[in-house]
Amino acid sequence: MNEKIYQPYLETSVYTYAGAYKEYLASLPENIPSIGKLICDQITHPTLFFTQPSSYLEDVYFGKFASYPKERFQDEDELFVTAVAMIAEIFRLDESGFVTGKDVTKRITVSCRHASVLFSAILKAKGIPCRSRAGFIDFGNDGISYTEHWVNEYWSFAENRWILVDADGYYEYERRFGYSQFDLPRHKFLTASEVWLGLRNKTLHKKIDLYTIKQDILAGVCEYLFMDFHSLMNNEIFYSFQPAYLHNRFDLLSQVELEELDELALLLQQSDDIIYKKEKLLDAHEKFFILTNRNLNDFNDYFRMQD
Repeated sequence: MNEKIYQPYLETSVYTYAGAYKEYLASLPENIPSIGKLICDQITHPTLFFTQPSSYLEDVYFGKFASYPKERFQDEDELFVTAVAMIAEIFRLDESGFVTGKDVTKRITVSCRHASVLFSAILKAKGIPCRSRAGFIDFGNDGISYTEHWVNEYWSFAENRWILVDADGYYEYERRFGYSQFDLPRHKFLTASEVWLGLRNKTLHKKIDLYTIKQDILAGVCEYLFMDFHSLMNNEIFYSFQPAYLHNRFDLLSQVELEELDELALLLQQSDDIIYKKEKLLDAHEKFFILTNRNLNDFNDYFRMQD
């Protein structure tokens, strides 16, 4: 039975496929915290450029942010959507590859979704089942405010369970919060389906923060609902990839369509089963699978208006 739970997540997607780098990834350390630390040391999160970096972060981890080349993007998410693209750029910046203690100038500047994809790619290359999850995390450690975030679950053969991991950012090493980011307590992370159903049923008593401002917070949570759904289908879609039928019409959804999303959220609560319902869902709700890039849709809308 356990094999059925984890087997699909040994397979790779267009995002987690390692290609010619598979052997290299398989050679990286076996210890999960060591893998997580390596990922942290290859990445700078874009938000660090839009806040005042603390001297602590600069002195201990990144070096001086002022040394980051001005001609480089301070958010490279759209450049490196796949694991292969990220790995290639990591080697281009520093041919020593995945090594610790990198200066900010030798790191790729990508966000949590990309750290999650990279973590999954490494574990899959090692034969460890792994999947990305999109939802909301308690960064403040107060149990009140949750911020949009991507994490991972990997299957522990020793413990016969999914272990929740956050490979984006340093908070394991000082043990400041009394837990490991490589075995997060479940209450630290709310899945997108939990938040969706909580908002819809008015039972969620948490503050939900989104990086992009939405007139309707439910619309933002809906985006995460589909990112988590596709991740559980082993398809870790990029932020701007969403079902085409939702493009610019979330506020026009009918009651029936909202209830369809409620049903999807309920199915996502059974995270180990949903991938086996893919064919049934495709037959009943093909529109959940037909994706568009928001930017491309805006481009197409522009040309339709010219006709």
